[in-house]
Amino acid sequence: MKRLPTFILASLLAIPALAEDIVFAVSTGSAMPMTEFRDGALVGGLLKDFGDALARELKAQPRYLTFPRKRVESALTGGQADLVCDLRPEWLDSKEWRWTDTVFTNNMTVASRKDTPPLPHLNALAGIRVGTLLGYRYQETESVLAKSFLRDEALTDDINLSKLLTHRYDYMLTNSLYFEYQRKVHAERQRLNPVSFKITSFDTYCALPPQGRWPADKVNRAIQALKGRGEIQAIMAHYRPVAN
Repeated sequence: MKRLPTFILASLLAIPALAEDIVFAVSTGSAMPMTEFRDGALVGGLLKDFGDALARELKAQPRYLTFPRKRVESALTGGQADLVCDLRPEWLDSKEWRWTDTVFTNNMTVASRKDTPPLPHLNALAGIRVGTLLGYRYQETESVLAKSFLRDEALTDDINLSKLLTHRYDYMLTNSLYFEYQRKVHAERQRLNPVSFKITSFDTYCALPPQGRWPADKVNRAIQALKGRGEIQAIMAHYRPVAN
């Protein structure tokens, strides 16, 4: 894996000790390269590095609170967190949230093992058990399959992948950032099918309360500054592993 560029590491040390904090709510349902957890705390991954960079640009001190996927939105509602990132408006219940510009671009995919034929079309999933994440909304798949969409729920992406590799099911719904990363670093990567069925491309954003401590326009200016200097692109590249 590539080393994080020196200018990013140096900039993370520039946050004043008494700076105002900015609190991120993070779902424990995600996994590397998006999140790395240790003893229940977020210690690494794309979201951690992005949050650290955003906080530094805002001259704030980042804090990360972890929640099960179904409780992330309530962290905003209850004022426990200032923002939640890597989300889309249709994934949350409330329509009142303010949304930033694009942070990450990803693909929704159907992944499988090498011993399983690649999925020819989404309708081929009708009536068969499919690996999914508890609390996650798969709108495109739900609209196509309706009641024939048989979800086999798991709490995390890694649990889903483990169930795929132990033949609990032949297909799992995932995203390309996660699966391509695992296809390069997982201990059983040789068993993972290099061909995935792409359902759709999507962008994700950060959600903020309308009357929160951090206005969306201020956060957007910080995101644009990071993009302009290539910092978000460098963070993404850091988690793009080199094939063995």
